[in-house]
Amino acid sequence: MYLINGKLHADCDLDSALQQLYLQLPHQLQTPLETSTLLTAAQAFAERLQHQPLELALDTDQRQALIDFCQPATLQAKLDRELGLQPDSLRRIDYRQSRFERWSPLGLVVHVTPANAPLLAFCAVLEGLLSGNVNWLRPSSSDDGFTARLLQVLLECDSSGQLGGYVAVLPTTTGQIAQLCRHANGVSAWGGETALQAIRLQIPPGCRWIDWGHRISFAYLTPDAASPAVLDALVDEVCRLDQQACSSPQWLLVDSDDEAVLNDIGTELAAAFERRAGQWPALTPTLEEASQITTGTAMARLAQSFAGQAGRVWSTPHWRVIWSHDRQLEPSALFRSLLLKPLPREQLGATLLPWRNVLQSCALLCHEAQIGELAQSLIAAGVTRIAPIGAIHDGYDGEPHDGVYALQRLSRRVSVALTPDSLASHATLDRQPPPPALAGVPIMDKATFISQPPNARAQLYFRSGGSSGTPTLSGFSYHDFQRQMRATADGLLAAGLDPARDKVMNLFFSGGLYGGFSSFAKVLEQLEARHWPMGAPADDDYREIAQLIVQQRITVLIGMPSTVHRLFLNEQQTLQRYGAIDKVFLGGEHVSEPTRELLQSCGVRLIRSAIYGSVDAGPLGHACQATADGVFHLMSDIQHLEIVDFDHDTPVNHGESGRLLVTSRARQGQSVQRYDVGDSGRWLPGPCACGLTSPRFELLQRHGKLLRIGTDFISLATLEQLLQVPFQLVLDHGPDGLERMLLRSPLEPAQASLRLQGYQTLTTLVQTGLLTVDVEQCAIEQFARNRHSGKTPPVIDSRR
Repeated sequence: MYLINGKLHADCDLDSALQQLYLQLPHQLQTPLETSTLLTAAQAFAERLQHQPLELALDTDQRQALIDFCQPATLQAKLDRELGLQPDSLRRIDYRQSRFERWSPLGLVVHVTPANAPLLAFCAVLEGLLSGNVNWLRPSSSDDGFTARLLQVLLECDSSGQLGGYVAVLPTTTGQIAQLCRHANGVSAWGGETALQAIRLQIPPGCRWIDWGHRISFAYLTPDAASPAVLDALVDEVCRLDQQACSSPQWLLVDSDDEAVLNDIGTELAAAFERRAGQWPALTPTLEEASQITTGTAMARLAQSFAGQAGRVWSTPHWRVIWSHDRQLEPSALFRSLLLKPLPREQLGATLLPWRNVLQSCALLCHEAQIGELAQSLIAAGVTRIAPIGAIHDGYDGEPHDGVYALQRLSRRVSVALTPDSLASHATLDRQPPPPALAGVPIMDKATFISQPPNARAQLYFRSGGSSGTPTLSGFSYHDFQRQMRATADGLLAAGLDPARDKVMNLFFSGGLYGGFSSFAKVLEQLEARHWPMGAPADDDYREIAQLIVQQRITVLIGMPSTVHRLFLNEQQTLQRYGAIDKVFLGGEHVSEPTRELLQSCGVRLIRSAIYGSVDAGPLGHACQATADGVFHLMSDIQHLEIVDFDHDTPVNHGESGRLLVTSRARQGQSVQRYDVGDSGRWLPGPCACGLTSPRFELLQRHGKLLRIGTDFISLATLEQLLQVPFQLVLDHGPDGLERMLLRSPLEPAQASLRLQGYQTLTTLVQTGLLTVDVEQCAIEQFARNRHSGKTPPVIDSRR
C-alpha cells in the first residue's frame, strides 16, 4: 500500500511513485515545515484516536501508546530537550560575536523499519516530521498497509494540508532500496547486523547513516537486594515482552563471585518464575528459535556435567534460568531465557568491554546508598541507560535513545559567520513567521483576560503595575519567560546596547510581584553584558546610585522614565561632572521632552524607549537605531499584532491608527489571543533602514480610556488634547460623599482651568454638582508613582 501526498494507492509501482515525488521534492525541501502545524495535527489525531473508532488493527495498549506519544506537550518537550529552545532560529551563539547557528533538517530521510514493532514506523516518521524532514518510509514486508493507513489518518487531521508533502510510504523489496535512497540525505534503519549491512551498502555517498541495531539489556544485582519482590519484578520484565524488545533483560549479573550466593539467587529466581510467568501471555517461538533455546540449555548442562563447570539450569517448557559461573557473556536465546552470571563490580569494565557497542539498558537492583557509585561504574563500562526494573521498558519525554538524541541524528547543525560590522544589531537571520489562524476568534478585553486565570502550566507570576486599572496576576511558564526574555535581549541589541563594551546598571523596580527588575536581569544575563543590578530606591535618595555610577564607570542605564528623571534631577551636578553615561534605555512610558533635555545636559548621547510591552501580554516591540522614539519593531517570533478600527473588528487602512490586538505565539501559562492591550498605534510602511524585516508600528496613546464619574464618562484622550501637557488625576470622595477630581499638571491653576472649559461633559458635571474639580500646579517628577512598578499612572482612583 503506497501513500503519496496524503492518498493511498493500492495499484502504484515504485517507478511512477518516485517520479511523482521527485518533481515536488525541491519545493518541499525549500519550504520549512512549521512545528505548530505538526503539533496541531498530532493533537487532532490523538483526539480522534480517543473518541472515534478507526478501521485499524489497534489494540487498547497500542491506541493509548499513540495517544500519549502524539500529545503536543510530549512532542514539544522532546523537541526542547533534544534540540533546545527555538532550534530552527538562525541566531547568534553569542551576542558579542557575529556567528549564527541553528538546527536544520537533513532534508530527505528514508526510514527502513522492522516487523517486530508495529508502531515503530509511525513514530519514526513523526520524529522525522518533528525535525522538519521530508520522510519516505519503507515498511516491513509484513506491515500490509497498516502504517500507511495510520499515517493517512494523521494527514487527514492536518487542516493546513501541508504535511502531505512531507510523508510518503513506499513498499519496496530489499533490492530496490538503492533506487529508493538515490536522493536521500539520511537513511534511518532498524534491524540486525546482517540486515543493516545489506541496507548500508545501497545508500549513496555522503548520505548520513542512522542505524538502530539490536541492543542488549540486563539487570545488575547486589546480593543484599535480592528480595522476592525484586526478583518478581525482574521476572515480570523478562516475561512482559518475552525479551523481544532491546530493553528486555537478557542477563542477570550479580555483584559477587561466591558460588553459594549465585546458587541461592538462581533458586529464588526460579521460584519467582513459577509465581509470575503465568501472568503474561507467552509468544510461541519458531522452530529455529526453539532449536536455539534447546541447544543453549543443553550446552550449559553439558559444560556443567563434563567440564566440571560450576552452574545450574532451572527450566520448564515456558522459561529457563541458566547459571554458568564464569564471565563469558553471550546473547540470550530469548523467549524467557535469562542468563545468570557472577560479576563483581571491580570487574565490570573488563567483562563488558567486548559488549560496549551493543549495551543499552540496565536495571540496577541495589540499596539506595550504592546507586551513585554503581551507576557511574556501569556507565563507564558502556551502559547508556539505567532505569528501575519496573520501568526498564518505559521512557520519559526527551530521553536519549541508545546513547543519542534521535532528533539530532535527523538534523544538521548549520552556521553563518559574518564580519563584525555586518548586521551588528541583528540577533537572528530568521524569516518572518506566518500569521496564526485567528478566524472567528473574538477580541479579548481586560475583563476576559482576568476571567481566565493562569492554567496548570503557569510557574511564574507577575503583577500588573495597576496604572490601567485593578492589578492582576499574569502567569507564565518558565518556557514562556525564557522565550520572551530572549526576544527582549534581541530587541535591546537592535536598540543599540553593546554587550561586549557597555557597563549596565539596572534601575527597574523590584518586589511586589513586579517583573521589571528580574526580567531585565534575565535579559542582561542572556546578553552576557556586564550588569550592576541596583534597582530603583524606595525613597528619593539617589546619592548612593550616583556614587556607584561614578566609581564603577557605568556607561548605560536601564529603568523607568520617572526613576531616571529623578536620578538626574537630584544628582545633576555629580552626573554632569562624570559625563560618561552614554546610553539610557527606558521601558514603559514615552520620554518627556524635559527628561530628554536633562539627560542630554549630562552628556547622554542615546536616549530611547527601548522596549514596549505589558505585564499581561509580555514584551511586544523593541526600538532600533534607525527609527524615531515611539516607533517599535514587532517581536514577531513571540507575538502577532493586529491594528483594528476603534469601533469595529476590521483592520485599519494604510496609515490610520487603531487598537492594538496582541496574540502570543507561544504562551503556555495563559492564553493571549487578540488581546486588546488598551493602546493605539499605526503601521509604518516600507523597509526599515536598520535592515530588520519585522513589521514596524508607531505607538500612539491609550485608547478608549473612559472614566465613569457621576452619571457620565470622561475621556483621558480628550483631556490630553485640551491640556497639551502631562497630567495626573486623583479621584476620591469628599466628606459629603460627592466625587472629587484633583488635576495635577505643570500649568498654573488658572491656565489649566481655562483649558478645561472647552470640555463640555466635564463642565456639565461640575455645574450639576456631581463632581468637584480642584487644580494643582505640580512638576512632572513630583507626580505620584505606583509603588510596585515605579510608573506614573495617569489616574489614581481612590473611590470606594
